Amino acid sequence: MTTYRSRSVPYLWPVGMAGLVAPERVLVAARWESAPIKRAARQAKAEGRLIDLTYGQACKWVLFLDSGHLVLACVPMPVTVMDDQDFDQLVLKRYGEE
Repeated sequence: MTTYRSRSVPYLWPVGMAGLVAPERVLVAARWESAPIKRAARQAKAEGRLIDLTYGQACKWVLFLDSGHLVLACVPMPVTVMDDQDFDQLVLKRYGEE
């Protein structure tokens, strides 16, 4: 009998028109608008470590992979946005009051 393990995140994240990335390989997802992120992308391109999965669309995210590669993504990443009160409650629930 085959057992399947459930995953809390999709096996592959869509990051472009036809691009997919394995979420367990992603170390950091950063917004493209930041100047340091743009510099890191230019340096990765010069070193041959840049993977452009935007297919001509406007870049929204830069993904830093565990292999040292950077991925340009045009599709928003699956993130959760919370206001300050919700975040405080989450932290208190998880770590307790100290």
